[in-house]
Formats: sequence, C-alpha cells, structure tokens
Amino acid sequence: MKISIVMTTALLLAAACSGGETAPAGTSESSGGAQTGEIDASNEAAEKVLTSESGYTLTPFATGLTFPWDMVFLPSGEMLVSERDGTIRVIRDGEPAEAPIAGTPEALVEGQGGYFAMALDPDFASNRTLYLSYAKGTADENTTAVVKGVLSEDLSELTDVQEIFAGTPRETTYHYGGRLAFLPDGTLIITMGEGFRYMDEAQNPMNYHGTIARINTDGSIPDDNPFASGEDGAPAVWSYGHRNVQGLLYDEGREILWAHEHGPKGGDELNIIEPGNNYGWPEITYGVNYDGTIITEETEAPGMEQPVVKWVPSIAPSGMVLVNSDQWSDWEGDLIVAAMNGPKGQKLVRVDLDEDGTSQGTEDLLADLEIPFRDVTIGPDGTLYAATANMEGVIYTISKSESE
Repeated sequence: MKISIVMTTALLLAAACSGGETAPAGTSESSGGAQTGEIDASNEAAEKVLTSESGYTLTPFATGLTFPWDMVFLPSGEMLVSERDGTIRVIRDGEPAEAPIAGTPEALVEGQGGYFAMALDPDFASNRTLYLSYAKGTADENTTAVVKGVLSEDLSELTDVQEIFAGTPRETTYHYGGRLAFLPDGTLIITMGEGFRYMDEAQNPMNYHGTIARINTDGSIPDDNPFASGEDGAPAVWSYGHRNVQGLLYDEGREILWAHEHGPKGGDELNIIEPGNNYGWPEITYGVNYDGTIITEETEAPGMEQPVVKWVPSIAPSGMVLVNSDQWSDWEGDLIVAAMNGPKGQKLVRVDLDEDGTSQGTEDLLADLEIPFRDVTIGPDGTLYAATANMEGVIYTISKSESE
C-alpha cells in the first residue's frame, strides 16, 4: 500500500487577527487533504469500488488529480476539473488529459490559495467563454479574482483571457470564497471570504471582504445592484456579513440563490441570499474561535439574516448541487452538500427541502467511509459525482447499491 503523509498548509496565523481568532494547523478549512499527521491512503482507495453502510456504491471515475476543487461538464460531454495547484484538466472517459489547459493565469498557490471555481457562459455553445476564479497576487498582497477566456475547440487552450473582477486586497492566504454562479438575467455571482484576519470588515459593505458580488460578464456593475451608486457600499456587493462562502447555486424552480459558508469552530450555515442583506458575521454566529474563546454571545440580531440550516459542530462544507435527476427522483429538489474535514464532516449531506425552500431536515450520506469531499455535481445523464478534498484527488460516481 502506498502511503504518504500530507502535512496541512494551514499554518498558525498571528494572534493579532481581528477578534483574537487564530487559525491553527489542521482546522476544518485547511486547504484540503488530511489533517496534520494523518495518513492519506487515497491512492489505495482510488483503485477500489467502495460501498457504504447506508447502501451507496462509490466507483472511481477519475484519479491522478491534485486537490480537485470544482467540476464542470461541457455540452460535448467532457468534464473540466480545476485543481487548486493552478491547473484545469479535461477528463474524457474517466482519463485526465496529460497536459492541463494552456493559457490560464498564474495563481498564488499558498495557504488556501490557488484555482477555485469555473463557470460556463450561458451562451457557451456560441461563444465558448469559460470563467475562472482564483487567488491572485503575492503572499503579502492578494485577493480573489475572476477571469474569462475563450476555450479552444480542441479544449487545449484558453485564449483572449481578461480579468473582469478583483476583490479587496489583503495580506493573508485564507478564506477566499471563490464560487461562481449565473443568475437568469445573465449576471455573474462571485463569493469572497473575509481573508480570516479581516472578519470585522465583513460588516463593512464598502469593501469586498466577506461579501457576495454581482457583476455583468464584461466586468461592469449592474444598475440594480443594492450599492450600485457606491455611496453606501462597494458597487458590486450583492450581500455581506459572510465568513467564507464555498457553496453556491441558483435554484431556478424556487427562484432562490443558495449559498453555504464555513463558520469558525461550529456555525457552518446554509443561507438564502437576497440583495443587500446582512448575514451577520461576525456580529452573530453559532460558532466560537478555534481556541474556544467567544467571538460574540449573540446568535441573532435585528437586520441580520438567520440560516436555513446551521451545523454545530462544523462539517466544513464545500460544493453543492441541486438534485434534478431521474436516478435520484426521491431527492428531487433537495440539495447535496460536500463536507471536508470538519469535526462532523467527511461525508455528503442531503438537505431535504419543501417547495418553498424550507428545510425539512438533513441526512448524512457516506459518513462511515470517512472521505473528505471538496465538490459534488450531477452529470448530464443524471449521474452523481463527488470529488475528494485530498492532495491525491479522486472523483467518484455514486449510485445506489444493487441490494437497494
């Protein structure tokens, strides 16, 4: 058995962090993979079909990936996978292309930085435009940025790459957010973390720390953004008071923008995002600092939104998909959330929703396998895919076991 020790890249930050919070090595939001000192045996697992006690089968679909972060299917059937170390790979028939897509920007691969989410333009079939979020800059000055480019017909290169958005600069390599989603009007939603050290700035919509932004695809600001004038907030801000949003999707049937975010030690949240709303961090939270000290005694306050679902202890959510598949008809309209290395993570979580988007409860899936998952998606044929958060990443297909 090939065994490798994966040391987390989440180093101890200075105690001068805002609010006194520190980020010890091995927190649930570290860059992925095993906690400090844990053994990563994902290579061995990658060669096996796994069956959970709850009756689901995981079949390896693609291996040989490095910290896979996001999965996107092309209309032609290939899968694109962003790797945190700064590459995008094409997967055909379960085989990653040997060479990554050329022409993509250089990323800051440090701490939690690297490549994040991708999105296809709503008119991709005609313009072949791909969007990518990533950590841009140096360790001393960096931010979440978004570029767009034209993907070649042979999927080998991204050309005409243009930056269309960059967040507020910071001096940390943690809490980037980085998820992307399109609204029905063609505007692009971008999530950003508060850089960890700048938690108090999440309550200040005049910057982009701890916000969700909305832009046009050319980088301009929609006239109906809540702070479009720039007088009371940064023009691109759509919502604020977030910590580190790493799950995002638009639910067309319910006309809801869903987002989930990491809490500190406890207090992960699933929220319905509305323009101009304040989601409370760090003035209200259901979590505490990693060292156990109190951030605030308040869990609710006037003018601040309450989550649809909260997780205490943390599950370390990352990635999310809305179920719309004949293969999973019993879960139609529910959300599936990937969970990484949180105290109650290393699983998938199904959020049971009614027609209005009210949670009817949650169900843990695959928890007995103890696999940290970074992303989850559903393919064009309705197959459920999940990507691990390990350095030596694996993408599995998930199906109901035959006995079911």
